[in-house]
Amino acid sequence: MLRSLLSLGAVEVDLSSFITSLTGSITPADILTVLGSVVGVGMAFFLMWLGVRKAILAFTSAVRSGKIRL
Repeated sequence: MLRSLLSLGAVEVDLSSFITSLTGSITPADILTVLGSVVGVGMAFFLMWLGVRKAILAFTSAVRSGKIRL
């Protein structure tokens, strides 16, 4: 089926109106907002990852040695 679609020839798609409306609706403030949100969520996940690693290490060392250290 894919071969039969490819043998039909090239299909042209006019994306100029889509690109014009997209660039007109996105502002630099929107881009900065999205980037700030991504950085904030990324920092939260990174700190959570460090906390989970510390908790796992504390638990395993407490089981091995019988002492709880933080």
